[in-house]
Amino acid sequence: MPKRLMIVLCVAALAVAACHSYSSTTPTPSFSPGSPAPNPSIKTAHIFVTINGEPRSKVPVQESTPRSTSSPRPGKPFETLLTNKKGNVKFTGLKPAKTYCWVALLPKGKSFECAGWEIWQTTEITLGT
Repeated sequence: MPKRLMIVLCVAALAVAACHSYSSTTPTPSFSPGSPAPNPSIKTAHIFVTINGEPRSKVPVQESTPRSTSSPRPGKPFETLLTNKKGNVKFTGLKPAKTYCWVALLPKGKSFECAGWEIWQTTEITLGT
């Protein structure tokens, strides 16, 4: 009999604990800042070019702005730079709030990406195969 009583008490304790572990109170809202904005001090985009997953040097990379706001396709290039021996190229003098496009001219085609400041100010753009 004491074993049964002990089991019943354990089950009852677990049931009470389970009921009290669920809270119906609403969570306290955390602070969320306003809309993000471009960082006016970041005016450089870093591009990384690979061919078959390997960094590639001396690949021409063209920079442009999109053809239109509705089409994220590269427009007429206004600057072309070559990648260094580690496959990197750096474009400077960018306007923080603008969208830019980069096109890597690969031996067997092109690889491109158009990116707003949310991307080019915070990450490296990778192009290639």
